[in-house]
Amino acid sequence: MDRKADKIRIAIVGCGTISQLNVPGYLQHPKCEVVALCDPNRERAEGRARHWGISPKIYTDYADVLSDSHVDAVELLTPTHLHPQQIIDGLKAGKHVSCQKPISSTVAETVEIAKAVRQAKTRFRVTENFIFYPPIVKAKELLDSGAIGEPSMVRIRTVRAKLADSKFEIGDDALEWRYDPNLHAGGMMYDDGWHKYATAIWWLGEIEKVQAIITKTDDYLLEVPSVAMWKFKGRDCLGVFDYSSAPEMEIRGKYYPGEEFFEIQGTKGAIYVTRCTSEMLDMPPVILNRGIETTSYHVPMDWMEGFSRSAAHFVDSILKDEQPIMDIDFSSHTLRVTLAAYEASRTERPVEPDQLS
Repeated sequence: MDRKADKIRIAIVGCGTISQLNVPGYLQHPKCEVVALCDPNRERAEGRARHWGISPKIYTDYADVLSDSHVDAVELLTPTHLHPQQIIDGLKAGKHVSCQKPISSTVAETVEIAKAVRQAKTRFRVTENFIFYPPIVKAKELLDSGAIGEPSMVRIRTVRAKLADSKFEIGDDALEWRYDPNLHAGGMMYDDGWHKYATAIWWLGEIEKVQAIITKTDDYLLEVPSVAMWKFKGRDCLGVFDYSSAPEMEIRGKYYPGEEFFEIQGTKGAIYVTRCTSEMLDMPPVILNRGIETTSYHVPMDWMEGFSRSAAHFVDSILKDEQPIMDIDFSSHTLRVTLAAYEASRTERPVEPDQLS
């Protein structure tokens, strides 16, 4: 790509459920043009193009996208087991690559990806909407400003519930491949857990060791109840991520049937992020409590905001020739943490993510 280009021409690879959230941010960016859609189901890609009001090239083969000289970058919204080779091929073809989380299913795969990233002249990142979600961003600003002093505990609670009313389209095949253990490294503690670990790492740094209890049932994906606990490197600070289910509880929301609640406790006070994926609680999205003093922060809180801002960040980073957030090191560590939780649960002992191979 010409470094002096004033517009990024991007191809969306994978037009399934998540594209409804990932793509609008690219469409809205004044310096980005979606020039191609790629999906093995041509009709699905054509349907997305009509819905978005665009006239891109339609491909059914990823190789054709990579041979298109008019494509500067690719956004990979494909099943996880396809990510490693697609990332490597994209970088070798001279494209900037953004890839939907998780980066891969094994540490060995990330090692191979890392080799390609180091050799590439283009930019790579993993797409992570949570660290661009305004309430989570505000929490980091408060944390970095010293508003709660030295942090000692991070709590992340996730509940799977039932949406009272949602028009969000979830395709029939959106979960199908996730139920295959040969294609997917775990259930929701892996796929959704990635968001939670990535958020904690972005807030406070890398994780030293992990302990966990992950419940396995006949439903491969729904690993409830489960909990993971960890210690941050170089800090007297712990983290807890718990995952539960309330199938008979209706909540408000536009997207997926779940909700999160975050808490960071420090020596001077606590920060709460009261909503994320849905709209379960009637509370300000961010609350700072310092004992007798409570401050509420009203920032944009539609979950779509994180996706749109993530897309804008990728485009802007390419234009500025800067490394986007969630580079190969960040994403490799996040994957190791997710896998360490499973290993800790299996062995009933603490596991150091850095020791996994």
